[in-house]
Amino acid sequence: MGVTIKDVAKKAGVSIATVSMVVNDKAGHITPKTKRKVLDAIKELDYRPNFTARSLVRKASNTIGLLVPDITNPYFAELAKSLETALNQAGYITFLCNTFEESEREKRYVNELISRAVDGLIICGLTSLETTIFASLKERRIPYLILDNRFSAENFSIHADDFAGGELAAKHLLENGHTKTLFVGSQNHYINIEQRYQGFKSVMDKHKLETNYLDTELTRVGGQKIAETVFKMDITAVFCSNDLIAIGLYDAAAKQKLTIPGDLSIIGYDNITFTSIVKPHLTTIQQPVHMLAEKACYHLLQMIHTPDYFFYKEILPVSLVSRDSVLAQ
Repeated sequence: MGVTIKDVAKKAGVSIATVSMVVNDKAGHITPKTKRKVLDAIKELDYRPNFTARSLVRKASNTIGLLVPDITNPYFAELAKSLETALNQAGYITFLCNTFEESEREKRYVNELISRAVDGLIICGLTSLETTIFASLKERRIPYLILDNRFSAENFSIHADDFAGGELAAKHLLENGHTKTLFVGSQNHYINIEQRYQGFKSVMDKHKLETNYLDTELTRVGGQKIAETVFKMDITAVFCSNDLIAIGLYDAAAKQKLTIPGDLSIIGYDNITFTSIVKPHLTTIQQPVHMLAEKACYHLLQMIHTPDYFFYKEILPVSLVSRDSVLAQ
């Protein structure tokens, strides 16, 4: 049997109530000497408070569930890090769950987090629109937010202005003389990727220019898989729906001794860390990761602490990061 609060009280020579007040940070009237005795006893006995029991009493666990589709994707890794930092500063512990983009795993994690009495939930890159997930959360009045929305349901969502991101990429290519272009999208037809395409296409349409389209996996391997097809097309520039696809094209170009941007100009999306490391440095669309995390933390905590707080959605601005992968024609 583990160490109990009674053991700590006996070791420190104080009452159980005194230990409880120290553990729950309500020891305002307790002398520093007594508090030190309790803390020393906790350390010596390696006492770990039962947070589940505490949450039942306080009706709050100070924990937040965070679901990401692929933690190996640098964009989601950076987003998870920013969210964890913001939540930690607000006094919350984060339970991180990697869904591997599997809807069944996503549902299982949500149910498990509900059973662990999390105070709120953040779902990044929602894998499915399984309505039972939201029904369960609403029934139990557990606040939740959806980030990087991949589907049309936008309630309680925060995401970047993907349409504007597509427009920025198209305008940058046109300013550099590129009229024969390709957009590389996702096999899964996510709405955020579709918005990037529609923004890109809208600018090209205004100039009566054709927009070629290919789809692939949203991974580095996905870029490598379509490389042979891309290199045979009559185009001068590619807009990739994320940076990983762009880096996959870099890999393939190097193997075929093609130069970027000499033989092909490339723009990515997300501005992950690797974009400033690869050579040439990748021009890309910057997603506001840190702002996204701060906004998510703010709105979720408002929903937790203010039951009648209403939040629908928020769209955040993106920006072009111009580097070395686009050549002026």
